[in-house]
Amino acid sequence: MMEIREKTNTDDVAEVVTLATEDLRRVYRRAPTIDGFSSLDAEQEVVSLVAVERSVIVGVVEYCREADSLYIRGLAVHPQKRRSGVGKALVREVEAIATREGKPKVTLSTIKETGNPRIFERLGYCSFNEVTATGFESLDGKPVTKVDMVRMLA
Repeated sequence: MMEIREKTNTDDVAEVVTLATEDLRRVYRRAPTIDGFSSLDAEQEVVSLVAVERSVIVGVVEYCREADSLYIRGLAVHPQKRRSGVGKALVREVEAIATREGKPKVTLSTIKETGNPRIFERLGYCSFNEVTATGFESLDGKPVTKVDMVRMLA
């Protein structure tokens, strides 16, 4: 049985995030910056939800509130729990929160080269913008593509 709840100060999600992003780091990385600051680090309230099975955190999603939507900023699922519904459950919980708050949509951005846009399309998300990703590059230093996606809620 899986529980999804808001992350507490005592929840350690570092292992899940590290393991989940290892595969992504084989595709792209943060580009070096002059001052070391990225727009992803900008001051904005971030809410984290965790998926817990048998007292073990198996996934985490981070989202931010925007004027007319919730923006999924990050999603990480333990590699051993992929394809078991953990990511889908976390995304659906963000959508449920958006609905309760009267927000008509959930948005997110992902990197095309990871294959993640197809995963989000299966969850009902549509791409509405593709641009060269600022602050990220492929392992050989070439540009990668940021895909902005949206799911309109009923």
